[in-house]
Parts: sequence; structure tokens; C-alpha cells
Amino acid sequence: MSWEQRPYSFGHEPQYGGGGGGLRSWFGGLPAPGPAVKWIALVNIGLFVLCLISGGAKSPIFSALEMRTDLVFRGQIWRLFTFSYLHSQFDIGHLLFNMIGLYFLGMPLERHLGTRRFIVFYTVAGFVSVLMYVFVTAIGWLDFDVPIVGASGGVLAVLGAVAVLFPAMQVVLVLFPVPIRTAAVIFGVLYVFNLATRGANAGGDACHLAGLAFGIVYGYRGHRWTRAIDDWRVNAQRRTIEAKRRELAELEATVDQILDKVHRTGIGSLTKREKQILEDASRKQKTGGPRY
Repeated sequence: MSWEQRPYSFGHEPQYGGGGGGLRSWFGGLPAPGPAVKWIALVNIGLFVLCLISGGAKSPIFSALEMRTDLVFRGQIWRLFTFSYLHSQFDIGHLLFNMIGLYFLGMPLERHLGTRRFIVFYTVAGFVSVLMYVFVTAIGWLDFDVPIVGASGGVLAVLGAVAVLFPAMQVVLVLFPVPIRTAAVIFGVLYVFNLATRGANAGGDACHLAGLAFGIVYGYRGHRWTRAIDDWRVNAQRRTIEAKRRELAELEATVDQILDKVHRTGIGSLTKREKQILEDASRKQKTGGPRY
């Protein structure tokens, strides 16, 4: 994506859901980003500097983390996640405009989702975006061993989600403010065209397109996914508690049987296993044991 196409927030700040009160002031009076946006940006900037001082594009750090389909198929799975924290060593604008997009678009989404869910969303978005690149290279549409780097897939996913959740928001496209949904449509058309014609940076646009699509789908369906995950977690906890309760009830029934045997025939009649059960039950009672 060229710098002219990079979106950023424009106009009045929308009323975002969640997150409590107003944002703290930051550089030049700009609102301070949330923890997720801040640390994602710092990791991107930090890796850019580390690569720059250790050899640029030939840095061993850069070579170990960039995305290459051929190396992923050889078992280097981490590249599916690490590539999105690297940026071109020949164009600082690649990093700059991705971080501007992350800052202005990531803030409302992090406030809406919360920090933890935003991190999960951003991580999954980067992974989904690169799967599209893996697919188009695996089928031979694009060169198999051409590496890609950049946070654009995740940032475009953020744009897609924000376009659904905050449709009144505007972004500056080239020099003019446009509704964010209009910008999302324009980007999508450009990415499809460039990928279909195998234009310059078609591999990057494969990631952009998949990230944008994922963000849009998440904007519409994410609350259902979240509710389903929460329901699964609650049900899993309930099943664990019920299993513990059954285990405790079975232990109490066994102890009652053993104590009844002691009452009838004396403690000397107990087997080694029965004595061990009584000792374990006594120890659990002294330590308080779990209550369900």
C-alpha cells in the first residue's frame, strides 16, 4: 500500500463503547493509545531499529522472522506470526504509515473490545492475512519464495472491523476525508485488481485483502464468536466443578463405608488401601479442602 492510500482518523473522535472515561493526553495533545496498541507499535519500532543496526534486510533477525512460504513448508511455522512485526528496511514509510493506521484505528477498536481481546483479534488477523499469501503462492499464482513483511494485514483487519462498528468515522484518503466504509470498499477493489493482475506487491495485497475481509466479518460476527467462547469457558468450568463434586461425594461415601466397618469390626480389620483412604480424607479435611 502506498503512503497516499494510508488511512488515518479524521474529525471528531467517535463515542466508543467500553473502556470507561476519556483518553489521557499524549504527544502534542493526542490521545494516548491503549496498552495493546502501544506495545504492538513499540515491538514493531524496536524490531525495525534492531534489524537496521544489524544489517538491514540482510540482518539475521530479519532473515529469521520474515515470511517465506517455502520455509514455512519446511517447518518454520513461527514466520506465520513474526512477519507482521517486521517492515521494509529500505522504506521507513512502510513502518510509519502502518503505525499511524494502527494508532488512529486501533484506539477505538481496543476501547471497544478491551485490551486482551484486541490482542487476540490482531494476532489472529495477521495469521489469517498471511494464509491468503500462502495459498496464492502454494497454487503458483505468485512466486513461491518471495518474502513479505509488514503489519498491513493486521492494520487492514482493524480498519475493516472499525468500518463495521463505527460507520460514521471518516478517514483521509489521499487528501480528502471519506467515510471509512467507502475507504474499505476502495481498498478492497484495488487489492482484488492488483492481485488478479499480479501487479507490484501482489503478495502484500493478498494479505491486505484477507486482513480486510477478516476484520469486516469480525465486525459483524465477532460478538457471537466471543459469546460462544465465553459460553464454552463457562460450561468447561461448570463441568470441572461438577466432576469435583462427584469425586468428593464418592470419597465421602467410601469414607462412610470404611468408618462403618471400623465401628462393626474394629480398626484392625481395615486393609492397607482403606487406611490410606482415611488418611487422605483426614489430610484434606485438615487443609480445608476444596468446596464446591
